[in-house]
Amino acid sequence: MKAILLSRHGGPGVLRVTEIPTPDPGPGEVRVKVEAVGLNYAEVLSRKGLYGWAPRLPYVPGMEAVGRIDRVGEGVDPARVGEAVVVGAQHGAYAEWVVARSAQALPAPRAGSGEAFTMEENAAFTVNWMTAWVGLMEMGRLRPTDRVLVSPAGGGVGTAAVAIAAAFGCEVVALAGSDAKLDRVRGLGASRTVNYRRPGWREALAAEVGPRGVDVALEMVGGGVFQGVKSVLAPFGRVVVAGYAELDYTLWNPFSWWRAWRGTPRMGLTEMFKGSNGILSTHLGYLLRDPERVAGVWGELTAFVRTHGLRPAVGHVLPFEEMADAHRLMESRESYGKIVLRMPEAGA
Repeated sequence: MKAILLSRHGGPGVLRVTEIPTPDPGPGEVRVKVEAVGLNYAEVLSRKGLYGWAPRLPYVPGMEAVGRIDRVGEGVDPARVGEAVVVGAQHGAYAEWVVARSAQALPAPRAGSGEAFTMEENAAFTVNWMTAWVGLMEMGRLRPTDRVLVSPAGGGVGTAAVAIAAAFGCEVVALAGSDAKLDRVRGLGASRTVNYRRPGWREALAAEVGPRGVDVALEMVGGGVFQGVKSVLAPFGRVVVAGYAELDYTLWNPFSWWRAWRGTPRMGLTEMFKGSNGILSTHLGYLLRDPERVAGVWGELTAFVRTHGLRPAVGHVLPFEEMADAHRLMESRESYGKIVLRMPEAGA
């Protein structure tokens, strides 16, 4: 089968399509014929060798795919063959077929009134929307009266978080690195927006939120952006860290290690005492160890999406063979919403 086998860390050019054996499912597993792949920033970090959850080289990257089950292993209901599913896994999605535990192949979600998502929307849903839901609802314990800050709001997780929080009844403050992205997230429900690449953005954010501040912040940039976000937390406010997009270092450059450490999102106990607020963090991958909890989160999330008629924001669709260009686009921080890769046989 065609796949991208990562055999060394490096720039996007290391992502080359090759031929590897087609896998068969083992006991309790299913095999999915992949139609589209959703790109996640964690895969950029994995490619660089900066992601602690990645397996040892060589491996097929990719945490998110959509397709249909074409074979099941021992102990799995044969009736699942032909089922449209979305797959969330540690790796393996950059391929024509992916094998995963049966519990990780979730029924393809639907929008309001039972309307099916497009293939691209399905590829954009699982990781980003579950991350946003866990960050806001499980970690942030969101209430409709809360004011929510999302940073950055223009990516896959950010657009999901804006849509979820707005549908829940919250006032949403959005940070992003371009005015064009902020224009688009207003359409998702953000009522206050700030461009964190403009000079004086921290003062602009403070002016937008005023003395009330924000109750819940979902933050995924780190560095100076995290510092600005935590400065506007209200009493009893909580910032949930779900990523660190500014993380970048090289093994041969000790200065880059110091820069990466300095930009790591953190709060000291004394400042949390003084502000009566705190910091939490989440990593969706480690939740895969608890399939019952994942199933509960999935059920609540998909029911909420159907009730409110929400849909993922697909910003870019590229052919699978252009995975290297997709990584370059994500690293440029110029992308909006989800980047999706279509397999050649998926059709128009």
